[in-house]
Amino acid sequence: MRFKTVSIHSHILAGTWNPDKERRRRALWRQFAVGVSLLGIAACSPFGSKDADESQRGTIGFVKGFIGGVAADEPRAVLIGRDVLSAGGTATDAAVAVYFALSVTLPSSASLGGGGVCLVRDQKSKTMETLDFRAPASKGQIPVGKIPVAIPGNPLGFYALHAKYGRLKWAELIRPSENLARFGNQISRALGQDLALTGQRLLAHRDSRQIFTGDKGSALLREGEFLKQTELSAVLARIRSLGGAGLYSGPFAREFIDAVEAVGGILKYEDLRAFRPQWRSTISVPWVKQTILHFPSPPGTAGATAAQISAMLAYNDLYEDSGQDVRAHLLSEAIERSLADRKNWDGSSGTRVADDQLASTERAEKLMQSFKVDRRTVIPGAVAAGLNPTSQSSGSSFAVMDSDGSAIACSLSMNKPFGSGRVARGTGIVLADQSDARDGGHSYASAMLVHRFRNAMYYVSASSGGSLAPTSLVNVSAYALADEDSTLESAINLKRIHNGGVDGITYVESGTPKAIVDSLSKRGHKLAFVNSMGVVNAVFCVNGIPHEKIDCSAFADPRGFGLALSTQ
Repeated sequence: MRFKTVSIHSHILAGTWNPDKERRRRALWRQFAVGVSLLGIAACSPFGSKDADESQRGTIGFVKGFIGGVAADEPRAVLIGRDVLSAGGTATDAAVAVYFALSVTLPSSASLGGGGVCLVRDQKSKTMETLDFRAPASKGQIPVGKIPVAIPGNPLGFYALHAKYGRLKWAELIRPSENLARFGNQISRALGQDLALTGQRLLAHRDSRQIFTGDKGSALLREGEFLKQTELSAVLARIRSLGGAGLYSGPFAREFIDAVEAVGGILKYEDLRAFRPQWRSTISVPWVKQTILHFPSPPGTAGATAAQISAMLAYNDLYEDSGQDVRAHLLSEAIERSLADRKNWDGSSGTRVADDQLASTERAEKLMQSFKVDRRTVIPGAVAAGLNPTSQSSGSSFAVMDSDGSAIACSLSMNKPFGSGRVARGTGIVLADQSDARDGGHSYASAMLVHRFRNAMYYVSASSGGSLAPTSLVNVSAYALADEDSTLESAINLKRIHNGGVDGITYVESGTPKAIVDSLSKRGHKLAFVNSMGVVNAVFCVNGIPHEKIDCSAFADPRGFGLALSTQ
């Protein structure tokens, strides 16, 4: 089978092997051990056969031809997700495997201690849903001297996802990440960057220092160096055998609470037992040619913000019928209007607009009444949505589509890079920070495009970047889906526009064409330039899935350090 690799960087496996021959031999063996254990595949028949039947599902190569696509912020997790799709797993199966791999290879934003939001589409039942498992703040009083940590959401969230839509066995989806932790892996550029930029807090605590300095003792590990997480591997083994719910009650939960308290944190057993992932509907926005865009529904604000902006762009075909200069102006104006409208539906002012009305055509028309094509309109009351470098690096995202047209888009967060900076003793679990756990979910942004009538899946994407996540998502989706001649690659590479809300600044990426910059200035926009905005991962099938002619691509944002894989 020939894989089409998209946005592959030279650092896929991050760094070079140690020149020492013995260490090289051992490292190669570890990688081999991870590979042959994937999905419990026997080494004598790793790629299935031409006569593969249902009994061979779970074997790499079970699916012939198009397997779907996967894009994420860390390359090794994508390779595991690809193999699950090739073995006949659903998008859900691949998403579970991708996530648990990320918990090992990118714990700065995807640790077992964090949480997230997934947009879920099941082809068979024609169902679109929001799955919310954000890591919430603990309830009640915090004892003096204790550090509050957020309640882990990821293990139970992905367990709930698999219970509803998974096909392959849970245990075999966890095994690859368990082995990655046990045998170790080289630090990718994605984790290496996080360690270099925000990892210093890990040095203040013995347990986190031991993991992320390795044998170096006092200096953080760097890109290409070897990271071994034996304690995390043991936890993953228990999750493999007990299921994701095992961490939330019984002996496993009590041991975890003791491990949190041993590093100065506080987490209550009652909070763990009470935690439940929430299934909700989506926000839908009519798009071009009888298609519908779907976004996660509140209480998180990112999905509603992205939906409102998209609805305003679609109003009277404004975006589709405009040139690039007007589109940039329109994007900034729509973002500011959505930020000004947030107080009317997020509950902060005591009002609550119904989810199905947040991005309705009527609301979009009302919000765009004052829009002028030739000049900027000042919109009072917009909330702050400026650039915060810390929040931008505290999240991760991935998108998966399978060959049947089912899809998953997930955004994950630790609320801060490396969360609280503490690792629960003896577990290897980086604990999420609680201080930002009440932020309303500004960064959990994802989107999907489906046909209104023929049950076809076209597009799935997810993004990260704090307050930039929803606007980065729309920058890409609007351009990719509005023009027949646009491609996913060009949409992701396109220079992005953001509005800071209360500061009244229109942010543009460096390198934006001069004609667009001049056009924004002439319309009265106060401009500020930034190097990059958000990270978007996406899979796009031009003809939709299912379809006789497969024309699909997957891309990882070059602003990050991820990978995307698909097949034709």
